[in-house]
Amino acid sequence: MKPHVMKRLAATAIAAGSCAMLAAPAQASGGIFEVIHPEVVEGGFEFESLNTLFTDDLPTGEERSVHEIALGVGVTDWWKTVAAFEIANPEDETAELEAFEWENIFVLWQGGESGGHDHDHDHDHGHGHGGPVVGFYAALEVPNKDGIEKGALALGPIAEFGVGSFSIIGNLFVEVPFEDDKDAGLGYALSANTPIADSFKIGVEAHGDVEEAFGDAPDLKDQTHYFGPAIYYDADLGRGRVLETRFAVLPGLTDDGSRDLALSLNAELKF
Repeated sequence: MKPHVMKRLAATAIAAGSCAMLAAPAQASGGIFEVIHPEVVEGGFEFESLNTLFTDDLPTGEERSVHEIALGVGVTDWWKTVAAFEIANPEDETAELEAFEWENIFVLWQGGESGGHDHDHDHDHGHGHGGPVVGFYAALEVPNKDGIEKGALALGPIAEFGVGSFSIIGNLFVEVPFEDDKDAGLGYALSANTPIADSFKIGVEAHGDVEEAFGDAPDLKDQTHYFGPAIYYDADLGRGRVLETRFAVLPGLTDDGSRDLALSLNAELKF
């Protein structure tokens, strides 16, 4: 690897690590790893495919992979709503629909130039688009088997800002279960990335959840934390269509709560 690329990757890791220390315990919910961008394009549609494969030796019934299919629309220039279906693939068992999610992203404040938040997507695809952006995320999750009684809400801030050539995105969510005997938890997602070539970026990501964070001191077995490298590729397909892909290798950081290694591949088509 070229020296200047190694320097950029090292600087990216330092930036993401600094963010993680500042953010404290958005989300690896249900095994899906995604950093939510505070980006809304009025009248724009987005189709997402989010996929995670766990490489551990797993007993029958444990989730080998998790997949999410989502469709979002920019209702206004500050509000995007998304409907998502989560599919689990248990080891040695048939894949099943696990949950439905209704997600909403609100842009609260944007500094600097707008960066081209228009329907033809003539901008940097949500990565460092000309100024800091602060938003709010609200999502309802309803399990397929147990219904809304065992569902949950995720609420919290999302933000993106640039430092030199780096784009840094952070999510911090309070996860409120509807079950009476459970306390709220915390989830986070952080990424830092920098361009290395046309359409390519490299970076690092951190994801985690702390269950019942506001009750007694949470045990490590109730926490999941992952951190690892990621590569991003954006392609302009013409006619207002943009394809964004991201692949991340995320080792687990806790022996009891996290899996050994998660391979995460996400793709998003904007049109």
